[in-house]
Amino acid sequence: MSSDVPSLPYPVTFVIRHPERWPELFQPSQTSIPDPNFLCDRIKTNEDCWIVLTYLHLKRKHLNVSISDRFVPGEICVVSGLDFGISDRTFNSFIVGCRSDGFQPFLCDLTVVQNQACVSSRTDIFIPHWPQPGLIPRLKERGSRIENIVFKGDEINLYESFRSPEFKRQLEKIGVKLRINTLVENEPVMWHDYSTDDLVLAVRDVTEKDGLVKPASKLINAWIAGVPALLGPEPPFREQRQSDLDYIEVTTPQAVFEAIKLLKSRPELYQQIIANSHKRAEDFTTEKMIDRWYQLLAGPAADGYKRWSQKNQLSRMAEFSLRSIQHKIAGKKAAYNRLHGYRPISGTHT
Repeated sequence: MSSDVPSLPYPVTFVIRHPERWPELFQPSQTSIPDPNFLCDRIKTNEDCWIVLTYLHLKRKHLNVSISDRFVPGEICVVSGLDFGISDRTFNSFIVGCRSDGFQPFLCDLTVVQNQACVSSRTDIFIPHWPQPGLIPRLKERGSRIENIVFKGDEINLYESFRSPEFKRQLEKIGVKLRINTLVENEPVMWHDYSTDDLVLAVRDVTEKDGLVKPASKLINAWIAGVPALLGPEPPFREQRQSDLDYIEVTTPQAVFEAIKLLKSRPELYQQIIANSHKRAEDFTTEKMIDRWYQLLAGPAADGYKRWSQKNQLSRMAEFSLRSIQHKIAGKKAAYNRLHGYRPISGTHT
């Protein structure tokens, strides 16, 4: 998308429910829009990823978007699906909700979902996560060296077998060190820095139904960084897979050891995976994501808003009441599925 883009058909407000985290965005004297690449250590929450980043990227394209800490009556409002609910009584606004890992937000008029498995109706639109802001790719001079394997995320999300002392010891025996880039209070987050990472690891023991709502972000960021990935059998990863070069699927520590030994013995294969990752990353650039958002807001959102604006207040309130019931049911169902079901990694039923 070029810097000269037409305005959106209707103004769009991005709603932040936690404005205390972004006070500079609400300064009336603000003359420049922050570059997301310099905010990598602050992008931590669902709202940061979906609302703050989207607003900043579109605003920097000079589109007619604004930011607010409240829903604006009569306008298109984009909000994190995890950060609003029935008590907000949003029937006076056309709501575009970003579902993220949450349950299906029936309160929304249009829902942005982070994988194709969550597209269940014409009001669900798939848009991947933004690339990790300020991402630092793997250094080319590392060549085919495999010394560091990294997990980027909350440590609790890495299945226990892959963060055990025994796993670390076995890795060290083959010359590899495990790094866990997790959230630590009062310390910078290193999720953006892949410069000395040689492999990405991501294996979590979620239930099958909970796995259906997860994003493929760890895979996509690994592609952008040029780092081969060892990933669990999650639907979003498989959804993106086009060849064996896209990533190596693992379910056990032994599978990780075997993959590392294979790549160490075949440096040409390691380099083929890196070359493939650069090609796959071309579909997930920031510019491609900006274009996806523009097409959404200028297309389905604008069309839906036009139809919505023709409804009277009574009709909107009645529809909201019905959606509220569906919203509650969906929340309970998702909470159950998160805790109950088959877990492919541990092979257990909970």
